Amino acid sequence: MTLLFRLSNLFVLPFWGLMILLPSWRWTQRLMRSPWVSAAPALLYVALVVPRAGTIWPAVTKPTLAGIAALLGSPEGATIAWFHFLAFDLFIGRWIYLDSRERQFNALLMAPILFFTLMLGPLGFLTYLVFRTFVSLREAGRVTTQLGVGGERSMKPMSNEAKLGIAEGNSGRIFLQHAWRTNWPLTVLAVAMVLVFLTTIAGILVDHRIITGAPAWLKPAKFAVSVSLYCFTFVWLLGFVKTWPRLARFAANVTVVSFIVEMTVILTQAARGTTSHFNLTTQLNALLWFTMGAFIVVVWTMNLLLAILLIAERISDRPFAWSLRLGLLISLVGMASGFFMVRPTPQQRQSMATGGSPRIVGAHSVGIADGGPGLPFVGWSTVGGVLRVGHFVGIHAMQLLPFFAWWIARRRKAFSYFKEIHRLGFVFIAGSAYLGLVVLLVWEALRGQSVIHPDAQTFSGGIVLAVLTAAAAWAIAVHARRADTKSLACSSAPASGNAPGALSA
Repeated sequence: MTLLFRLSNLFVLPFWGLMILLPSWRWTQRLMRSPWVSAAPALLYVALVVPRAGTIWPAVTKPTLAGIAALLGSPEGATIAWFHFLAFDLFIGRWIYLDSRERQFNALLMAPILFFTLMLGPLGFLTYLVFRTFVSLREAGRVTTQLGVGGERSMKPMSNEAKLGIAEGNSGRIFLQHAWRTNWPLTVLAVAMVLVFLTTIAGILVDHRIITGAPAWLKPAKFAVSVSLYCFTFVWLLGFVKTWPRLARFAANVTVVSFIVEMTVILTQAARGTTSHFNLTTQLNALLWFTMGAFIVVVWTMNLLLAILLIAERISDRPFAWSLRLGLLISLVGMASGFFMVRPTPQQRQSMATGGSPRIVGAHSVGIADGGPGLPFVGWSTVGGVLRVGHFVGIHAMQLLPFFAWWIARRRKAFSYFKEIHRLGFVFIAGSAYLGLVVLLVWEALRGQSVIHPDAQTFSGGIVLAVLTAAAAWAIAVHARRADTKSLACSSAPASGNAPGALSA
């Protein structure tokens, strides 16, 4: 059985090698057109199953976890399952190869997808389905751009709301089409992170290991959501950069690579059952942590580059334009607050001062150890300071401030007397208040306070911030109302002045 297991890969690897390395060779195409390429491992599977059908049949007709585990726990069962994988993975890989050739997909792009299918069959299959769907969306988007309703050419530019995908009549499909046309690597990564999130949720349900006081797969789940939302936002913002498209594309692609490295480290460490952040317990863990940290800095730098590009860009709607710029600038502050986390804690500094080598250097918390009692899901401590709060709130300024500007523009009836200068003032007030909130949350955390238990200083700072924000907003509203009243009075004055003359005539 051992020899058969060792020889099993020889029945499939030549076909995989042809599809991945020589996809355009005519003999590769001829061979892969035949469904019999999977016949060898399938026949061996049958040869192994038939003599053991009496044992296998009851286990698969009435499956239980214990029964399947017992079936696969023997050398015979594992070998049978392995041939099962080989036969069906090759069959799926053949379908992917043929379908991609028919659709004329780039062979360099297909190589990693086929490799994933070889190594982790369902992952490669799902990756190809996502890739195939987005290419279809891209082609449909090209037709939509070139042809209007009824087949006529449409020269109307896409509005900001259409790009955001929240205008009336728009759907997620249209947003994905636009995202794909803008930058397909960011779009693919954003959707892939949704799949990673679903996988990590399954991991939380079946894997009960605990890392730093939380389920092992909780951190990858949270990061998958965060990366997906960040990528979707980044690709949307790219749509506003027209002057320097190459620099924008460079920022996007470097961000994709950086996030792939970061998520690979986080997922790897979760699978190994150890923490990914601040981990210096072994040379491998230290290397992974420093690598991830370096690419986090790269992400911050690309965010800064995008902010500079948007500041230099001319966008007709000034309030909306500044909501984009301020959102990115404040998100940079939120990201930068993460640098407080990598500093050694007082206990770690004391250990290093006495010649010790702390196994963990840095922390998310202040005044307490990571992993204590915290709020559900987010894990923010209820007994000490948490730097992740300001970090989280700051990063999401890049979504919330543009949404605020869009919301004001949409409420035309409620803000009918607001001119562009007033809406611009509201955007700056909202941005200043948001930045103040981020600074307040970081300041609170650095003093070791829980976000749900602020002291008198933090509470007073929040009150002052709220009062100043409300006063500034009220002043702009009053100015807008007076300007509107004065404008109405001026427009009606000539009509009333001409009335007596008309009567005397």
